[in-house]
Amino acid sequence: MADKEQVIQALRATLISVKGALTVKQCNRDYRELQGEWIPYKKLGYPTLEKLFQDVPGFKITQINGDWVVDAIASQETQHIASMVSRQKSNKKHNLKLNYQNRIPKKQGSWRKPTSSSYYSSNYSNQYSNQLYRAKSNTPFINNNYNNNKSNKYNKTYDTKTSYQSVKNYKVSIENQDKNVINTSKRLNPTSQITRDTEEQKHSIKNEKETDGRGGGKISASQRLSNLRDRLNTVDLIPLQLPAHNDYTEISDLVTHVAPAHTLEPPPDSTSSIEKLEWTCRKLGLPQPTYTVLDLRPKRGPACFHCSIKVGGSYTVSSYPDSSSPSEELAKELAAVKLLAVIESSEMEGLPTSSPTGALQALVALVADSEAGIWATHVPHLYREKYNENLPNNWLELVENCPLILKDRLVSGLVLLPNNEDVKSLLIESISFEETIDSDLPPLQFPEDDYWNVFITVANSTLEVWLRIIGLQYSDAFEVLLADMVEYYDHGGTTVDKSMIIKNAWYAVKLDDGGWQRAKIIEIEDDKATVFLGDHGDDDSVHFSNIKILETQFRKLPAQAVLCRLEGAEELAASETGAALVRRRLLGEVMVAMPGPRTDPSDPSVAVVLYDTSTPRDLNLNKEIVHDFCIAGAFSLTQKLCAVEVGCVTEEGRVWVSRAGGADTVRAALALLTAGPYRRPLPAAPHAPPTQPNALYIVRTLAGDWVRCIIISGLDGEGTVRTQLVDSGLILRAPLSSLVPLNAFSPALDAYPYQAVQVRLGAAERVASSMVQRLRELLLGAPVLCRALPASTPTTPTAGGPAGAPAQHVELFARSGPENFLVPVNISILMEYEYLQLANPKEEEKESSKHLEELHKKKERIFGAASTGADAREARELRDARAALPPPALPPPALPAPGKRFDVFVSMAANPWNFVVQPNSTRPTLLTMMASLQVECPKIPESEAPAKPASGQLYTAYYDKDESWYRVVVANAVSTEMVSVYFCDFGDLTLFSTKSLRPVPAAVPLARSLPPQAIKARLYDVKPLHQDWTVDDCIRFQDLCVEQQFVGVCKEVGKDPINPTEPLLILDLIDTSTDEDIYINKQLVTEDRARLASAS
Repeated sequence: MADKEQVIQALRATLISVKGALTVKQCNRDYRELQGEWIPYKKLGYPTLEKLFQDVPGFKITQINGDWVVDAIASQETQHIASMVSRQKSNKKHNLKLNYQNRIPKKQGSWRKPTSSSYYSSNYSNQYSNQLYRAKSNTPFINNNYNNNKSNKYNKTYDTKTSYQSVKNYKVSIENQDKNVINTSKRLNPTSQITRDTEEQKHSIKNEKETDGRGGGKISASQRLSNLRDRLNTVDLIPLQLPAHNDYTEISDLVTHVAPAHTLEPPPDSTSSIEKLEWTCRKLGLPQPTYTVLDLRPKRGPACFHCSIKVGGSYTVSSYPDSSSPSEELAKELAAVKLLAVIESSEMEGLPTSSPTGALQALVALVADSEAGIWATHVPHLYREKYNENLPNNWLELVENCPLILKDRLVSGLVLLPNNEDVKSLLIESISFEETIDSDLPPLQFPEDDYWNVFITVANSTLEVWLRIIGLQYSDAFEVLLADMVEYYDHGGTTVDKSMIIKNAWYAVKLDDGGWQRAKIIEIEDDKATVFLGDHGDDDSVHFSNIKILETQFRKLPAQAVLCRLEGAEELAASETGAALVRRRLLGEVMVAMPGPRTDPSDPSVAVVLYDTSTPRDLNLNKEIVHDFCIAGAFSLTQKLCAVEVGCVTEEGRVWVSRAGGADTVRAALALLTAGPYRRPLPAAPHAPPTQPNALYIVRTLAGDWVRCIIISGLDGEGTVRTQLVDSGLILRAPLSSLVPLNAFSPALDAYPYQAVQVRLGAAERVASSMVQRLRELLLGAPVLCRALPASTPTTPTAGGPAGAPAQHVELFARSGPENFLVPVNISILMEYEYLQLANPKEEEKESSKHLEELHKKKERIFGAASTGADAREARELRDARAALPPPALPPPALPAPGKRFDVFVSMAANPWNFVVQPNSTRPTLLTMMASLQVECPKIPESEAPAKPASGQLYTAYYDKDESWYRVVVANAVSTEMVSVYFCDFGDLTLFSTKSLRPVPAAVPLARSLPPQAIKARLYDVKPLHQDWTVDDCIRFQDLCVEQQFVGVCKEVGKDPINPTEPLLILDLIDTSTDEDIYINKQLVTEDRARLASAS
């Protein structure tokens, strides 16, 4: 804007828009903020701004205490504007609206106070609201959420002592300088009088006192810069944009005398590096350089000179070997250039480098020591001399972003000057808030209305809902602030170096959606910072290039995000289901909030009840979310497999299952309400058992957990009752005085469905009472899968449950052992029970033998040892003979007849003529036995290992490669300490030490009665293409078959050619898992890996 008339018009608009007059400096800053550039007075032909205002009509300019103050004279066209401005109380704007995505309400205009019919009217409402929905006090709310943003994460205390200690040091330094200058002025002019502004002057000057009333007798920074320009023939000044600080109160009186400015000698106006070096040494207090020129003239060729320069004991350089010169003077010039570069460099060998933060603090103090300023080229040397450290390489960038140092770019170079006036105002404003960075944002004053119109910005759980209040002083002011920030920061603003960013401080940040927001720094990472958006309530990650200083004009509006919790639904925060419901129902919606009283000053959140009044029927969303939570917690069993937890197996064999995680959800919710910041007072215990059935209570277990229960018995003589835990099925006896009515404590959990149901085990139900211990071993604490059996299975009512509720028949599957074998529990306990029944005659034999032994002992006591010696000897011989007998052999496996179907599982394979199968029909029994072995075998001590195991004997052994116990049969003895064993259920051989063998545990009768499951087999009707199977053929066959199930057709039952005592099945394997059946022998032929024996 170089046109004079446009500049004058903009100046008049700038001055008329404020009450009172402005200093020239303030006018220049306001002009730049409005127009995007400084007042171009030099382009208009004026040496100073004062000359411009004095020359152009329509401006009144006066000098008060050494500073020029300017005001616009209102014309007839602008008189009404000036009149309106003079009557303004503030300059707030309420017209501009923005609509950033996800940050501004989606809908407006449908808010109204909830009707009385929407208040709580149910039992849930009446009992709970009487306790927690108390009348509001007249004290206005003070929102401190900008200090306590999110639980645990933002309540950290950040150490700001270092940064503010440095600010204190600056303040002390400046105050000392002020005192020195004042004393000097008194000596120079003892008769000078200190005067105060008259009332007329006070009314003619702008309310914000800035540079027009500076305390102390020192010259201002602007005047020092003006003097320098006059002396040094400067180019146009490019001042650094500084944050505006207009709301402080001046603390010292005005003075009428101004001390003279200091002079700063410019560098010599010469192209000679030698002269510049000598001038630099003189200004830095260094000895003058000494030159040593060497003539390295060769025998043939032109002259060649090198020069070395020494400055005291600090610097020494030589032009050799980098360059050679044809003359002595040129050699000196080259060496001088090199030495100047060393002096002005920020690096010197042998010295450490300062940290960016420490360097900036030291630079401010270094510049503050020189009122006249310092040439930037001299700063590295002075810094090394004073602090004995090198400056970081980016020290000039640090200085550019520092408001405590003025930068004056002259024809001769860059000059750094102390910004004493702005530092002092900055200190007065900053330190007056008890040295806390967050105090720059004032606390939010809540409306005194009983209902607020709000916009939900973040909904993470019932304990963390962030909202913004809608209203003139809240959302409207916030939208205006966003518009101002976009207009300001898109065209300017001060960027911040990473080293200068302070945690827990507020900045302006640009988000990915293009908008500017106020944000608090939470964490600083490599190239980004994690920030908390104080007007929105959530976190974001921002690159350092998108972070700028938050100017004062954007710090006046309080942080708008209010942290709330849903009153009466706090317990839902312990569940992910509750959090999902909150996000689905609340996020991005406009609602009406009814706040409750804040009784805990340490709690930053506000308890609210949210209403949706956009529909004909007002919805209490707190109740709606609780209702949805209870529906989601319903538990039912279907014929589809689902994960469950077994809460208990009673002594009668009754099994109680609950939804996986259901009982934990209730326990976590009760823990949240009984301990911590959201603890509720416990209602009084009942004086007598309730008359209404299934009334819920909570009781504390010995482990310290609170659990839900119902009373299932009357009061006994000791004041206790029997209770059943509705989320696990356990039955406990507890004092009546220890029970807490749940309806009065947590209506939400009182309405939450029972999580435990009793189930029956189908055909295995008849043996469940006899297999209680085995059921507990398989089910308690283990992952369990459950599915309901068809409804045709008879059902019976659930004991101890709700009246009339039937107990479903289900099928249970449990994982057991290191390999997590999936065990069908129903079949397992049924078969184990039958095997135990088959073993009962042997138990009767043992009882008979025991009776005979007792009879022999009785005869020996009565008639003496002689009469019973023969009998005793016979008994001992019988026992020794039994001990010498080998372990009983396993029954042979049931083999199919030729032509019959025999479904198999291939456990291992070498080639199509040599593989091992397991019958599918007994595979569940095998898995049950394996799971039992993993439990019982570790209990057998090493002392029971056999001393001389014989071939064919059955033992168990621990295979460390898969960390499991197996049945093994001794094949033969390799040595006195090693045996070769055969895994009779899987088909492979290995070596074991005799100490590794264990007898078959008596607690696993299946291990003694289940036939060997490994049956050797050969694929039907195939031959290798050549004499034998190749390695590739073997690998391909293994890929096709191992650990796969097949429909097998037995073609022949033969004998193993290696061990004729073992059978060999000739099988045709068919894979029926696909739409078209695949015959393995034909598949090998198709792949050119085999040929059909029948065809050849």
